[in-house]
Formats: sequence, structure tokens, C-alpha cells
Amino acid sequence: MKKDPANKAPTSEQEPYYEEALNEMNRSEERRPGIYAKAFADSLGDEKKIDSLYLEYLAQSLMEKAERIEAKRIKARRIELERIAEEERIAEVERIAEEERNEAERIAREKRIDLERSEELERIEMVEEERIEAKRIAEVRRGDKKFKYKLGFITIFIAILFVYFSA
Repeated sequence: MKKDPANKAPTSEQEPYYEEALNEMNRSEERRPGIYAKAFADSLGDEKKIDSLYLEYLAQSLMEKAERIEAKRIKARRIELERIAEEERIAEVERIAEEERNEAERIAREKRIDLERSEELERIEMVEEERIEAKRIAEVRRGDKKFKYKLGFITIFIAILFVYFSA
């Protein structure tokens, strides 16, 4: 004997949808027209089968609706996760750019400090060279004064000798 797939028991995931379909049928005599028309057509006019087919199709409709809602929820969650990932990526790019700006500023500061030190060293060297040159000039002038004193002394000495020997 072959098993009819239509007689298969619902799974634990399907069971709540059959229960909801049965409750909807019991609450109201009003039927969903599209589902009722399909059940009527598939029953071939057999009044006994219409309600069971309606229940089957209604449960299937509720499952499909739940699947669409779940698919939308999953899609919305995926979009949200993508948005969060994009925000994190942008934040990381901005963080890296900020680090690069800070590094560039640090390097520029160091170069500026090095330049200032270099200029200061050049200024100190120039001042030292000027001091050495001034000292050398002062020594030359002192030497010139000593020479002038010696020349003056020699001139006086020659004048005295000249007067002494001329007289």
C-alpha cells in the first residue's frame, strides 16, 4: 500500500499554522474567497472535501506569509548588518586618515624644530665667527699699537742719537 503524501502529518514547524488555520475557520463562517475557490475547484464539488482542502490551503497560505515575513526580516537584518559594516568601514577609514594626518603633522613639527635648531646653530656659529674675528682684529690692533710704540721709541731713540752725534 502506497502512502499518500497528502496524509502526511505536519511537522512541528508546520503545526502552529494548521492550528491558526483551524482557529480562523472556527471563529468565522466567512472564508477567504481565493483560497475557498481553489478548495472548491480541487474538491470537484465534493462538499465533504472542501473544508479539509480549505484548511490545508489556508495553513499553507499562512506558512507562505510567515516565510515572506521571515524573508523580509532576514533581508532587513542583512541590510542593517551591511549598513553597520559600512559605517564601521567608514569609521576605520576616517580613523586611519586621522592617524595619517596626525603623523604628517608630527613629521612637519619635527622638521620645523630641526630647521629652527639648524638656524639656531648657524646663528650661534655666525656669532662665534664674529667673536673670533673681533678678537683677531683686536689682537691685530694691539699688535699695531705695540708696533707704533716700538716705532715711536725707535724714532725718539734715533732722534736722540742724531742730536747726540750732531752736536
